[in-house]
Amino acid sequence: MSILTKNSQFSFRTNDELLRKAKEIAMAENFDMTTIMNSVLTKIVEQRNVPVELVDEKTQRHEKIVKELYGEIEKGYQSYKEGRVKPMSEVFSKYGL
Repeated sequence: MSILTKNSQFSFRTNDELLRKAKEIAMAENFDMTTIMNSVLTKIVEQRNVPVELVDEKTQRHEKIVKELYGEIEKGYQSYKEGRVKPMSEVFSKYGL
């Protein structure tokens, strides 16, 4: 395990009650907030993405919508492969194109 040189400072705004509770939990586990935040940053860099457990609910909803859309695309593709298609002229006329 390499030693992380701490040569930069970053600050952010957060809710005071949230921070107080997080500090209590960290202390109960014998960690300080600097160590925890550096671990989070290290994990993001190592994985080259934000760990799923850190993703907020909005992003999770977005991912769910995208997954559902891909499912609909797959169903449409399967219909196409099975020959269940409509002529282009019929589709265009339906949408006034």
